[in-house]
Amino acid sequence: MARRVAIVGTGQTKYVTKRRDVSFPELAHEAARKALDDAGLTLNDVDAVVFGSAPEAFEGVNCPDKWSAGAVGALNKPFMRVHTGGATGGSTAIAAVHHVASGLFDVVLAVAVERVGETPDAQRILNAAFPPIYAKDFAVNIITSQAMEAVRWMKDCGLTEWHMAKIAVKNHRNALNNPYAHLRLEVSIEDVLNSRVICWPLKLLDCCPRSDGACAAVFTSEGRAKKITRRAAWIKGIGARTRFYCTGEPDLAKEVELATSAAMKAYRMAGIHNPRKEIQVVEPYTPFSMTELMDYVELGFCEKNELAKLCETGFGEMTGEVPFNPSGGVMCSNPIGASALVRVVEAALQVMGRAEGRQVENARTALAEGRGGSPGPGVATFRTVMILGAEPD
Repeated sequence: MARRVAIVGTGQTKYVTKRRDVSFPELAHEAARKALDDAGLTLNDVDAVVFGSAPEAFEGVNCPDKWSAGAVGALNKPFMRVHTGGATGGSTAIAAVHHVASGLFDVVLAVAVERVGETPDAQRILNAAFPPIYAKDFAVNIITSQAMEAVRWMKDCGLTEWHMAKIAVKNHRNALNNPYAHLRLEVSIEDVLNSRVICWPLKLLDCCPRSDGACAAVFTSEGRAKKITRRAAWIKGIGARTRFYCTGEPDLAKEVELATSAAMKAYRMAGIHNPRKEIQVVEPYTPFSMTELMDYVELGFCEKNELAKLCETGFGEMTGEVPFNPSGGVMCSNPIGASALVRVVEAALQVMGRAEGRQVENARTALAEGRGGSPGPGVATFRTVMILGAEPD
């Protein structure tokens, strides 16, 4: 990057099923105001705003970014809206980084927001993206396609429903320490295994909720960052990849390749050669328990034949080798268009030493991931990876 970039302030709302007390712009403003206050800045200090939100049908308002521009301080300033499905928040963060690294701006506010509670059923909207002629005989939707992936990973990697339940228990336990989390549940492996089957092998407690909420981060140049705080989160590396594949495509290697390619790009930029030894905490985009297990492989922390054993030995636990989802992750809070920016913010809090009850000891380098897509006869899949560090070098 041409200039070093840091996060100096973060803001999150509480994630809930429906925020009835605020409008969409007010929800965005709440997170933006918290991030600016956290950095000790005002709207006058902001040079540009990057705004992320996913499908507009969730909000029931066309172009919600334009409706919210004033609420996030973008009037008379450069303003960009980003939408890459579930990866929207990660793409929003990367756009903000490039705004600052390029030298165009010194202070950029990134805001991502989703108001899924405006629709009675988010899945109905997501299902509308699938073509009825191609998908009608398979009942293909986000959950069923994830279930198909889970079955394939179980077959290829020796995983069982028990392994998935173990991940679900971990993430729900972690969310108990996160005051922003939507689901904060103490559950057992038996609770997960006995919960209602949504689409085998996915059960209710293996799946994420739908959440209203917003998240924001203040990105600044090195010079400004050092004047604002002694504990910034420095952007060490970024990677983003996109590909198109047919729903149900059997080539597992292609899916792994996409995420791995994005991660490898970020690792090269950050000078990371062995992520398992050099990264202390990961905030992945894992809306289902199986998705986290997939990420152990896709992000380069193990091989497929190691996966079951790694889960059994607690690799991603708070006291494990590399803690995954100390916040509880997307499984416990899912404001879809904001979820990937939440990962960036949670990773930033970790390396700043400000994650409070969910803080990982000696977290110096963290990884934040985003994933999303636009379903159709095939799926345009987006992956983002960002590496954050406690030091600029």
